[in-house]
Amino acid sequence: MKNLKKIAVLALLLIGFFAFSKAEKTTSKTSLNIDAINIVKALSNQELECRPTSNFLFYVEATLVKKSRGSSTVNATIFVLDRVSGQYNSVANENIVVPFHKESVLQYDIVKSNCNKITLANGDKIIGSTQPAAYCFSDLIKYEVVFNSYNSAINKLLHINRTL
Repeated sequence: MKNLKKIAVLALLLIGFFAFSKAEKTTSKTSLNIDAINIVKALSNQELECRPTSNFLFYVEATLVKKSRGSSTVNATIFVLDRVSGQYNSVANENIVVPFHKESVLQYDIVKSNCNKITLANGDKIIGSTQPAAYCFSDLIKYEVVFNSYNSAINKLLHINRTL
């Protein structure tokens, strides 16, 4: 009976040791090389194919820059995430004026940049950014995947419920 108790205790110790130790190697997340990826082609494929690609995920993060009467100014950044490796990188970054009402007349400062300043379908106005980016925000926001992510990020940030 003593041998059975020794074996049981030894088995519990081994199971406990291996259950709480990591056997797999974890790699640290580094930034994704966006020069090696054709971002526009990946977004076009997601638009035109019946199934979205599982290689890359495009998402938008928004932070509040300034609140003023009739509008809010937010900084929106588009990220691309490689789902296989877990690496991500910023692709585009712009400041955007989000009016409280779609046809509001607003006064805001425009920042000089190489990208187009457009008005989005929901009435938001891109005013530019001083930070350099690999792609223009106005070029990438035209894709439905990016626009839907942008819209949900703005809704979550400003506690509103806009759809379009």
